[in-house]
Amino acid sequence: MRTAVVGAGVIGLATADALARRGAEVVCLEAGVPMAARSTGSSRIFRLAHADPALVAFAASARELWASWSERAGAPLVGSEGGVLTGPPARDWSAAMAAAGADHSLVDDPASLGLPASTVAGPALLDPAAGVIDVPATGAFLQSVVGPALRPGYVHRLEVSDSGVTLHSSAGPVSADRVVIAAGRGTWQLAAQVGIYVPTALAHHVRFTFRLKDPRARPPCWMDRTQTWRPGFTTYQQLAGPGRWAVGATLPDEDAAWERGRAAVTARSRDLVRAYAREVLAGVEDEIVEEVYCDFPPALGDGIHVAGAGPVTALWGDNLFKHAPAIGASLATALLEDTVPDIPPA
Repeated sequence: MRTAVVGAGVIGLATADALARRGAEVVCLEAGVPMAARSTGSSRIFRLAHADPALVAFAASARELWASWSERAGAPLVGSEGGVLTGPPARDWSAAMAAAGADHSLVDDPASLGLPASTVAGPALLDPAAGVIDVPATGAFLQSVVGPALRPGYVHRLEVSDSGVTLHSSAGPVSADRVVIAAGRGTWQLAAQVGIYVPTALAHHVRFTFRLKDPRARPPCWMDRTQTWRPGFTTYQQLAGPGRWAVGATLPDEDAAWERGRAAVTARSRDLVRAYAREVLAGVEDEIVEEVYCDFPPALGDGIHVAGAGPVTALWGDNLFKHAPAIGASLATALLEDTVPDIPPA
């Protein structure tokens, strides 16, 4: 079967690899630099912890496939730091993990968990399977296994006929029996051409990296949902390399709105995250050493969205990196067996 994947972020590359390993003839078209848009950066958090038992189970299947990727890559792609969720959602997420049979624990006093903070309010959910994903190593591995199937090309039109799909691109036309659109912010334009609705709203997001005061420290990944520093202000935090600590914040909608512009949102984010680091993160230095920007579809949370129209499947969502191996495998199986992807509905 001739298959085409539009987009060479982690989801597109994972899908292309899974298709090729199942014997499909595959091409993966990327308009820019692979892994350079929403998949960019030095690290991501892998976690089993989710608010939905189905997503916990799906993440568990992804964790097994991350282990397979690591074996093929010859190096671990996910660390063993563990993860912590603090704040009121911890008890509900603990119930979801229990329902899915996932190993975890719940503590009321997180002071001894090794987080780089002066004080931490509980309760805290501990996820021992969580860890830092090595993004550069993951990207290098996926690009190496996809190999010559990865080609430069901006796809501007899909033409569906009885014989399949023609992808009209800057590299010329490409014919396929099945197409997966995993093109990030470019997904909705192509999906709309075949009658698939994908939300068009975007918001700005910036992650900031600081130096740890103890460069040998390896704190667990941390999702801080306490809102004790400021109402409405939550964060995710993780190692971004030896002695480096990354902090991404969820801002109020009006602060991250697309209409404000990238520069204004970045400046606002920088001010808030730096103030938070100074007042809360006793274990980090004051200076910001790296900024990573991306856009994202707001209000989607951890949901994975998949829709199809004939031979075309579109996928979109937020916080998808951790699920990439399982998403790729599910999409590949569905395309080749003409079934619905085995992905939890959002």
